[in-house]
Amino acid sequence: MKKRKQHLVFFLILVCIVSLLGCARTRIIDKISIVHVFGFDQADNGDLVGTALFPVYTKSKGSDQIQYLEEQTPSSVLFVPRMGAHTSTPVQLSKIRVLLFGKEYAEAGIQDMVDRFMTTPQLGTNIQIAVSTHSAKETLNTFKKEKSLTLAERIEHNMEGQSLPTMNLHVFLNHFYGEGLDAYVPIVTIDEKEMVTAEGMGVFKDDKFKLQLNPEQTALFSLIKDYQSLATFKIPPGEKDRSEIIIVKGFRSKSNWDWDSKEEQINLRLQLEMTLSQHSRKYNLEKAEDINKLKKIIVTNLEKGVSDLLETFKENEVDPLGIGNIVRSKDRNWDEESFYQLYPTLPIHVNVNLQIIHSGLEG
Repeated sequence: MKKRKQHLVFFLILVCIVSLLGCARTRIIDKISIVHVFGFDQADNGDLVGTALFPVYTKSKGSDQIQYLEEQTPSSVLFVPRMGAHTSTPVQLSKIRVLLFGKEYAEAGIQDMVDRFMTTPQLGTNIQIAVSTHSAKETLNTFKKEKSLTLAERIEHNMEGQSLPTMNLHVFLNHFYGEGLDAYVPIVTIDEKEMVTAEGMGVFKDDKFKLQLNPEQTALFSLIKDYQSLATFKIPPGEKDRSEIIIVKGFRSKSNWDWDSKEEQINLRLQLEMTLSQHSRKYNLEKAEDINKLKKIIVTNLEKGVSDLLETFKENEVDPLGIGNIVRSKDRNWDEESFYQLYPTLPIHVNVNLQIIHSGLEG
């Protein structure tokens, strides 16, 4: 009996603690302005323009609102105190999900802002950092009209089930400060329906935004970079029969880079496992001959696409794949300056080994 009483007392104490913690959490949320998305642009006079979206909690269930704040300052340090002057609660950055750069600001250089991230311990490294094709101000104003704060989830969805490679602040900082690689980020845009959407990825050279990849290029990049890319590819079967489209979807990929220091060239071997979602009825998947014909068409298309993508990187002198870092790990005599003088004309030979693991129901 005594033991049961002790258990009961312990249970009641535990319930009280949980209840108190729950109440405390509710009070804290109600008394601070938790920024979810923060945008950065550059004003005509050189000042910074900061924009923020955060929820405004109310007592009425279901009536919470999204507040938009904009502030222009000569220094990013002043954003939070100045924004706090327009809110009834302190502005808190610890729960930021997305940091968004307007394209023009990103093209001018973001070194000061990135250095600021490094000295802001409240920011988690799993947050998303992105560039908008429009100004961050216009993008966040448009997003506010959707009455949603799920921009991070929208970007992450495109990484999990679409064509974007895995990205976050941690990956960005590694590439931004690392030797032999360049940083890359998701691109967001405003579509014809006035909706904010993830569309491809962008690449930085040093601290300046340099190159925007379209969705097809982004899918190929993801295929090279990610172990499990679910990107979908539409492949024309040939000149004679353009109406019949082959659709394949990534399942698993592995990249092997071989550096030939004597010839100063690289061989990229891509081992791919893909599913076949759609194909012409003239191919019978029960026949090995037809499967091999399909594989040849797909491999030829992917090898050309990857080669063209690598040429685009070399022409723009950007290295988001970290080819310089790969060569550095294989060549003890590697020198960054010398390598990137060679990089624009560096021969990279692409070889794709494809395994079709199963096909879909469409024929």
